[in-house]
Amino acid sequence: MKYNRCLLLFLFCIFFKNTLAQDTIKNQVNSKLAIVKGATFTETLLNVGKSFINVPYVGQTLEGPKEVLVCKLDGLDCYTFVENVLALTNTIYSANPTFEKYKAHLKTLRYRNGTIAGYASRIHYFSEWATQASQLNYLDDITRTHGSVLPKKVNFMSTHRKSYKAFAEDTWVLAQIQKMEKNIENNQIYHIPRAQFITNQKLIQDGDIVAFTSTVDGLDVNHEGFAIWDKGVLKFMHASLEKKKVIISTESILEYINRIHKHAGVMVLRPKLKA
Repeated sequence: MKYNRCLLLFLFCIFFKNTLAQDTIKNQVNSKLAIVKGATFTETLLNVGKSFINVPYVGQTLEGPKEVLVCKLDGLDCYTFVENVLALTNTIYSANPTFEKYKAHLKTLRYRNGTIAGYASRIHYFSEWATQASQLNYLDDITRTHGSVLPKKVNFMSTHRKSYKAFAEDTWVLAQIQKMEKNIENNQIYHIPRAQFITNQKLIQDGDIVAFTSTVDGLDVNHEGFAIWDKGVLKFMHASLEKKKVIISTESILEYINRIHKHAGVMVLRPKLKA
């Protein structure tokens, strides 16, 4: 009997902790959904992004023993920052912004065909994320019009499988990851090369997603954020690993891309209200 009481108490504590965490997340999301719309979708998007300034940089927040939709706004990496801002802004423009609608947008953006079906169903490479988001009318891919093909074999995850707990020993998941990588190669990656950036930066507008393509073997994109023009200088807002928080850069994108030698060029993606 004593054992049963202890077990019930333990289960109650877990339930209470999970409920409290869920309520905290929901309150965080609802506070973002209360942000007043700007004059344009882009202005609203940037206001949502700026509301995250100084939020800590936290990596690996989507990893866990089971693949579930992770909603976390109090710690972001560059990928989840961009994704959450886009999901929140689209939710704000819905007739009745709710936590559930935010989760629906997030799942649609994060998972292939919006379906959670294990680790490999999540979109892990940013170039594939951008392709799906474009197909679903969340954004326009400016790079495919003004850029050129980045010749690239995409296989970083499969060739570094020991770094990924989900398929370090699981050959079935590895096969799914390899299939995903091959599809990315077949679709081709477009970018504006580093050498051509200065003559093409005028194409970039406030609020555009700027993703930095990679010179690292097997990797498509290193980093991403939102473009912001500041007194004629093109900067960007991003979750910075260097600064360990969300910031608006003090240096220009041109200075940044020239400083970080693993950046090959940029992808430019223009967010819009999903039709």
